[in-house]
Amino acid sequence: MTRTARAAAAIVSLALAALSPPAAADTPPNAWDRAKDPAARDAYEIHLEVRPLLFRAPIASDRDYTRNLERARAILEDADAAHSSDVRLRFDLGEVYEGLGRHAQALAVLQAALAIAPDHTAAEQAWLDLAYALAHLDRPREERAAYEQFLARSTSEYSRAIAVLNLAEADMRLGDLDDAIAGYRQAVQLSAALPNDAKTGILATWGLAVALDRAGDPQGSAVEARLAVGMDSSDQIIGDRVGVFFVPAYERLWYLALGSAERARQAADARTALAFWQRTESLWASYVAQADPKDRWARLARAHLDRARTERALAEKRAGGKARSHDLPPGVELHF
Repeated sequence: MTRTARAAAAIVSLALAALSPPAAADTPPNAWDRAKDPAARDAYEIHLEVRPLLFRAPIASDRDYTRNLERARAILEDADAAHSSDVRLRFDLGEVYEGLGRHAQALAVLQAALAIAPDHTAAEQAWLDLAYALAHLDRPREERAAYEQFLARSTSEYSRAIAVLNLAEADMRLGDLDDAIAGYRQAVQLSAALPNDAKTGILATWGLAVALDRAGDPQGSAVEARLAVGMDSSDQIIGDRVGVFFVPAYERLWYLALGSAERARQAADARTALAFWQRTESLWASYVAQADPKDRWARLARAHLDRARTERALAEKRAGGKARSHDLPPGVELHF
């Protein structure tokens, strides 16, 4: 993963899958537009045809959504949307590629389109999709810039809260922990002011716990981790593998390990505490084993692993033996 000389580590990227909005800036070409470009009307009709396919209804299955995206991809590629004089088709194609996980293709199409029309009335979603593509490709500095462009244009408070959260993630990947901490706190505040947006706030609280831990504030980190596990039963949100992604994937283990340690400290009985300390040790061991040799957080992870081993040994003495999976709440894994 590419990093600056002082930031050679892999840091998490949380990107929430935003619902694609209905067709934006769908003003049909006028007579002058058609005279300049006879294909303008055809491009507009293609745009109107694919936009409904890009919108993911809350009840849509992954399979149905993917099928719609593939259909849109075929239509757009057949129309050579990547080189269309109507930039909306380029935006549409980039959004389709990103939705299908074709991040490099999304990047190429969206960068070219936004270079031509960065302030187009339909560019808002394109900036967001570009940011997601860059996050997946682990290009956090460019990702951050794309989110800033999106925030300069977006009026949706929900989307803005997500973008601020992801900006904090990019800052943490770049090693700018002070900015990351400030960003997470802002995302928590933004989410708290919105109805039905608990997920963003919970993820921001998790991120804040990790950023404080990595910034050398274990007490502050423990406070945030305690809040996070209180809001995130059985790690359902931080463990979401559909709406939340990590770059690299093993970064998720850091979040889970901090939460597991807090659950061990809060356990009501010795057997449960032991099970969570065993789980914490397993999580840190997995992180250390999977970490890139240049991971800037590896030394801290090893220190966490040593402490978890000590706590697990003490917990075994208190519990009188090793824990088993059934000592943990349902849905919580013991080993990783």
